[in-house]
Amino acid sequence: MELRGEITRIDEEGGKVTIDLGTLVTVDMDKVRLIEKYRPPKRKRPLRDMVD
Repeated sequence: MELRGEITRIDEEGGKVTIDLGTLVTVDMDKVRLIEKYRPPKRKRPLRDMVD
C-alpha cells in the first residue's frame, strides 16, 4: 500500500518515522521509502524587499 505524506519527525534511536497523512502516523523506518527530496518553499519576492 502506498500512502503519501510529509515527514514531521524522525526517531533514529527507536527506528520510527512520524508522517502527516491528514493525521499523524508513526511507522518503522524500514517501511518508508523516500519518493522525492525535500524542497523548501520558494519566495515570491526577495527577502530584502520584504523589509521596508
